[in-house]
Parts: sequence; structure tokens; C-alpha cells
Amino acid sequence: MKKLSALVLTLLMVLCVAVAANAETTTLTYESRGVQVPATLVTPDGLDSYPVVVLAHGHGGSREENVGFGAIADALAAQGIASIRMDFPGCGESTESFQNNTLTNMKADVLAALDYVQTNLNVTKVGLFGYSMGGRIVLELVAEGTVPDAVALLAPAADNTDLKGLFGGEEGFAALRETAEKDGYAVFTTIYGQVQELSKAWFDDFDVHADVKADAAAAWQGPALVVWGQDDEAVSPSVSASVAEALNAQTVDATGEGHGYGFYSEDDTVRNTVANAVADFFAANLK
Repeated sequence: MKKLSALVLTLLMVLCVAVAANAETTTLTYESRGVQVPATLVTPDGLDSYPVVVLAHGHGGSREENVGFGAIADALAAQGIASIRMDFPGCGESTESFQNNTLTNMKADVLAALDYVQTNLNVTKVGLFGYSMGGRIVLELVAEGTVPDAVALLAPAADNTDLKGLFGGEEGFAALRETAEKDGYAVFTTIYGQVQELSKAWFDDFDVHADVKADAAAAWQGPALVVWGQDDEAVSPSVSASVAEALNAQTVDATGEGHGYGFYSEDDTVRNTVANAVADFFAANLK
């Protein structure tokens, strides 16, 4: 894996101000799976064509991730790159039940967003960005044949054993799954206090790519970036490191705010590190 030096990263952050200069933000819905998906499109002003990055949020998050995804969209726009981000089922402004929040549906929503921008905008190249569970979604799409021009991942939830730790470990996960198989869904409260209804289909989807890292690595030969922090309490740093190794990705250390990466903090230091690193990577590989 190719690690950016602290000096190079500092220089890039100085050169890239994470404030969108002239950009247009549009709230919209697009159709996916026969439903309307709420989304936000950010396009740089003054350009007839541009690259676009699809942003996929984390488990139980939203297309805003408080202020985090807005910061990333602003940083991309400042580099002349458009972005679209959506609320997955049961999240944010979605009108669907969280029982529809499955990897299958979320992947469909990412692909539908990609189709929307390619149909309605003059898109030159395409990038995919995924945070936490969104990172897994990106990896699964790549493993299943989606071929963007570049991918960037923030603490990707790529390991099933590691992920089960958030749901009570092997035994807790198995108990939840047994309930979902019997009743159609299982009620679960996350470490962040969210009460969710995890459907049987949600559990079944994790059987499709038991080793999504290997599946994605076998299919991917393009440029990749993996950002993670050594203090991440939700996705083990070793998981992010192994994904970076498998994809031969550039890496950026964003330690300092745990799994929130400054998205839910008043201190914007780590958030700006993430936003600028993602924007610089896509500017280097999509323009």
C-alpha cells in the first residue's frame, strides 16, 4: 500500500481549502426500486462537464452524516468535482421502514444515483466513496462488476467477524438473526442509541460476500484510497489496513475522533483531514 507522508498531506491540505467556492446544491429525489430516494446533488459552478462522486453513508447514518458529508461535498466542489449523496432506507429523510435497509437495496440506490447523474449531467468520470457500511457497499459493488474510475473508503466495514462485534459478537448476532428469521425482523439498539429493526434480508445479505475484501480485490485494479483512524471503536484499524493492503491503496491517518471522524464534533480538524484527503485523491484520479 502507498502511504502519503505527513509532509505531503500537510501541503495538500494547505493547497485545498475545504470550502466550496461557487457550487450549486440541489435537494432532489430519484427513483430506485420503485420508490423515491431523497438525495443532495452538489455541482461546481461555471463548468459544462465534470467528474462526479457518489457518496454512501454508514449504517443508520444519513446523507448528511451530521456535517461530515457536506464537508466532503464542499471540498470536492472546490476541486471542480460534483457529488450526489442519498438517504438509504429508514435513514435521514427516507420514508421507508428500516426493515428495507439491506445491502441489496442500498447497492441498488447507489447504482440508481449513478444512473441519475449520468443521465442528467455531462459526467466525465465517476468515483465512489463509502463510509463504514457505505464502504462495504462500495466494495460489494466493485466485487459484483461495477467499474468506477476511482474508489475512496473511510473505515470500511469489510470484515464480518469485526462487524458482528457491534451486534453483540458471534452469539449476539446469531440470536438477533434467529429472531429475524422467526419474526421477519429483530429489534436492536446500537452503541449510539439508535433503535433499529434488522430484517431477515439484512442478515442474509452478509452471506453473499463472506470475504468482501478478497472479492473486491480480485476485481479491482484501479486507484484507491483508504482513510482510517487508530482510535476507531467501530471498525477495527486492522480491518481498514487489510483493505488498503488488498487494494494497493493510498492511505491517510485520520486519528483523533474515533469512528465519527469529526463529523459529529465541533472541532473540524479531523473532519477537514478526511474531506481534503478525499477531494485531493479524486482530483488526482478523476480530472
